[in-house]
Amino acid sequence: MGLAFADVEINGVKFRALVDTGFNGDVLVSKAVAEKLGLVTIGESERKTVDNRVVKTKVSYGKLKVFGAESYVLIEVVEEMPLDVLIGVRALEALGFVVDPSTGTLRRVGLIAV
Repeated sequence: MGLAFADVEINGVKFRALVDTGFNGDVLVSKAVAEKLGLVTIGESERKTVDNRVVKTKVSYGKLKVFGAESYVLIEVVEEMPLDVLIGVRALEALGFVVDPSTGTLRRVGLIAV
């Protein structure tokens, strides 16, 4: 499977986002996107990158909308990020989506009650 992308809205603003099933968080955004959205910092966190660096993030929240499904999610702001928006597996689960490995697209499976 190649890279998966999706058209999303964060707080009503449209973006093309990379979907990363290896990221166990909700949403990562660049500093420029955070400024565009006017995100308010509610905390700080740290993430380990694929090249084993530790980066500090500022934590906020917002409404994520994907293919008509929406949920409030945690949004982490990364100072030096090579893309605008990255959607993680926790946000996908909250919205009821999985990535179809045969097509690299999102597939709605609905919410699972446990």
